[in-house]
Amino acid sequence: MIKLCALLKPDNILLGISASSKKRILELGAQTLSLLYHLDKKAIFDGLNARERLGSTYLGYGLAVPHCRMKDLDQPRALFIRLNDRLENNTESEPIEAFFFLLVPEEETDEHLQILAQISEIFSDKQEREKLKEASTVAEFAEVINQWCAQHSDDKEK
Repeated sequence: MIKLCALLKPDNILLGISASSKKRILELGAQTLSLLYHLDKKAIFDGLNARERLGSTYLGYGLAVPHCRMKDLDQPRALFIRLNDRLENNTESEPIEAFFFLLVPEEETDEHLQILAQISEIFSDKQEREKLKEASTVAEFAEVINQWCAQHSDDKEK
């Protein structure tokens, strides 16, 4: 199972981003993922948008998790964007503060669900969520994720 700390590295964590709409964030996410991993920007945007049309990917706690399966993807890819200002969410009562983008290979259903479960677990933990919100640099944010992964591994081995 791939861990969040293997997916999130400083290069794919963006903090303090401004956006006027969810569509603009999806466009930025698609563009950034395309540049980071040499993937087709339109295919990413279309996949994310198609998934959003099926139903909101809002997890709660101010976090949306736009995700999709992609053909010809060799391994899961991720991007985290924390906004400068909250984005009003017309499908939920809470505004969105952050987006965790996830792309997975088309055939990797189990891994897809395991990664989504990890995202849900760390962001549903109030203490961890606060640490992530308080991280003022990408390095601090990545360290919170790495510490969570280390503790999570220890728990699983007991």
